[in-house]
Amino acid sequence: MVGTVLLVFAIAFLFYAALPAVGALFARTRWRSFRATVTSASHYPTVSPAVVGSRSAQPLGRYRFFGTLEAIQGDDRIWLTNGRFSVAADLRNVRVYLIPEMERSDSFSPSTPGASPTALGSVPWNRIFSLPEGTPVFVGGEMFSEEGRAVFRDSRSTRLLVVIHDCPRESVVLHAISGGRQRNEYINAVTLPSVAAGSLSLVLLALTLLSSSERLPALVALTAGLAPLAPFLPPGFPLYFAYRGAWKKARLLRVQRDVVRLPLRWFPPAGTRSRRATLLPDMEPYLMIRGKRDPSRPDCILSEGAGLELPQGITRVQVVLPAPGRARGDPHAADPDAEVVAFCGYSEDGEGLKLQRPEDPMADHVLLPGDPERLALRSEQAARVSALVSAAFIGLDVLVNLPLVFVLLSLVIR
Repeated sequence: MVGTVLLVFAIAFLFYAALPAVGALFARTRWRSFRATVTSASHYPTVSPAVVGSRSAQPLGRYRFFGTLEAIQGDDRIWLTNGRFSVAADLRNVRVYLIPEMERSDSFSPSTPGASPTALGSVPWNRIFSLPEGTPVFVGGEMFSEEGRAVFRDSRSTRLLVVIHDCPRESVVLHAISGGRQRNEYINAVTLPSVAAGSLSLVLLALTLLSSSERLPALVALTAGLAPLAPFLPPGFPLYFAYRGAWKKARLLRVQRDVVRLPLRWFPPAGTRSRRATLLPDMEPYLMIRGKRDPSRPDCILSEGAGLELPQGITRVQVVLPAPGRARGDPHAADPDAEVVAFCGYSEDGEGLKLQRPEDPMADHVLLPGDPERLALRSEQAARVSALVSAAFIGLDVLVNLPLVFVLLSLVIR
């Protein structure tokens, strides 16, 4: 009997935990790789007419290109244009990512629809059968010259990134980083068939044991076979909704962590200086500037004793974290003495420093309510706590319901 019970636990562990965990690891790795590829592509320079017209047997380098669909050639090649020149992209064995239409907004918070992981989709190119002319497409990766024509192509060293987007070019990076993740890693392509196979195997094992008059092992096997339904049964089912709420909170906190850390990719690690300048891939000046809110002028910040007007349309990132001195029910309340950090383009003239929107659509144009590293660290810590709370809720749900399922089955099966 002990051996049979151990077999039941082994089957349950394999199909309910181990195999879905492998699928979860694959899903998380795939989306993490996508986000890393988007970040890398933002560092590539933009394709120029000089690059398009060059002839070389060697790869031309890594570039990025925003354009619209001009034509589809054959099964795997598309032509894109930006209105001045055209480039081609070879999409054989390439996965295409889709960003649906997003509402334009001057603020961003993980609680907005744009932060939802379901906002992003992906599909292999060979499963896309038609696209209308004029579809906005972003491409980043290795570029080659073929008969005097510039062609993006997948390579061993650089995966080709292709994003079809129905949002402004300036929002592609933000929505890709916030939406490029699984809603719940446990719910993946492996989970449903694995759980179904495990449940069916345990039920069949229970029927076999019943025919052999092994009542107790049969009840254990049948209870384990019905375990996937246990979280949805009374009296523990409210804990399932508590689990979902805590898990969603953890996911959105991870979104928040990645979003506030995103602009730092342009700068090497350094101390907390009030101003740090760098050059973007297309040699455009870019600035990180620390300051405080100007109570009399909400569109200005005070930095090094001077008031600077924020660029029009800068995205104000709202961070949802409890903080000392801030009401728990109002996480967005503005503290006039709190530090804010702006990331934007700039120019200098006789009148001094002027902040402006970057011309590079992949450069972050955001205002953060505090130090990015500190906000990212606190978001990560809060996400871990919420994930542990969600695991406790679902574990307690199963712990409450499974013994009741066993008792009910023992009353029915005699």
